[in-house]
Amino acid sequence: MADFLIQPMVLWALRIFLALLFVAAALSKLRHVEEFYGVVRNFRLLPDLASRVVALVLPVVEAAVAVGLVVTPLAVPAAVAAAALLLVFAAALAINVLRGRTQIDCGCFRNGLKQPVSWLLVLRNLVLTALALAIATGLPAAVPASLTEGATGLLAGATAMLIYLSASLLGGLSAAQTANKTAKGR
Repeated sequence: MADFLIQPMVLWALRIFLALLFVAAALSKLRHVEEFYGVVRNFRLLPDLASRVVALVLPVVEAAVAVGLVVTPLAVPAAVAAAALLLVFAAALAINVLRGRTQIDCGCFRNGLKQPVSWLLVLRNLVLTALALAIATGLPAAVPASLTEGATGLLAGATAMLIYLSASLLGGLSAAQTANKTAKGR
């Protein structure tokens, strides 16, 4: 397994996937800053002022991580930062699930389809954390990618992101349908 994770094509695929994930999250939050502030505040983990600061700073940090993942000299620290962020996100989700606050929006993407927090989202963030750590540990041992390996990794990472976004949208649709059924039943 370790040999697989130091293959240049695999590392490029993981780097592109996570970079696209972070840039999409950052851009969606930047387009909806006030709504995202409400999401952060609704997690009830920070004082109001700190929630405002997080809502303003987090998208910028996510964008910086995305850039760092594709710039080879910055990729290892960016992957460590990505893993740290994803672990914090998993912890915030887990705390709210344990509190029974599963109807709040996860705040992952501001695409109009809200996803309630759940253990599945905690698991998703832990898997993403593992991918970021695979980059951080595998990249120093990897040989540089050839043009073909880099291009294939780029396409694989972009494809993985499209699949991820599709699954996220489907999850949001499912949550919206459940919310509509619940509202009609009242």
